[in-house]
Amino acid sequence: MAMLSTSVLTIKWTIKGKPKSFLASIGGDLIVKVISQFTLNQISGQVIEHEEFWDLSASTSIAQAYFWISRRLFSAVEAGKDAADSVKKLTSRISSEKENLEIFPDPTGDPTKFFQRDDSFQRDAYQIALVLALVYFVVQFLRTTL
Repeated sequence: MAMLSTSVLTIKWTIKGKPKSFLASIGGDLIVKVISQFTLNQISGQVIEHEEFWDLSASTSIAQAYFWISRRLFSAVEAGKDAADSVKKLTSRISSEKENLEIFPDPTGDPTKFFQRDDSFQRDAYQIALVLALVYFVVQFLRTTL
């Protein structure tokens, strides 16, 4: 680990192992030398940028080929999962907009605050009782003053 400056940190590390495939393991160990470079915000210390440099030159050509093929396969599978997730989010957003017509965001702009109208029978009963109580008090007030 080395600090190149107050805002750049470099970490060098090595991964050594055997490929899972029997055919690829005949070629020998897979050795990956990794250099991780972090660019930091000097005030907060948060990572602004992160770069990885991989060096497979210490591995055999069979192990290198296995590594790159397995990496491409894994990337393709993950890209498929990401595409499926984005389609699910899109369809749920479209269907949720139709289903939740009674939920709307806070007009003051707070994105975490939502309001929902309560259209239940209990609320209607409370409102009717409140109106009847007000009418009763107005009648009693007029009866005592007149």
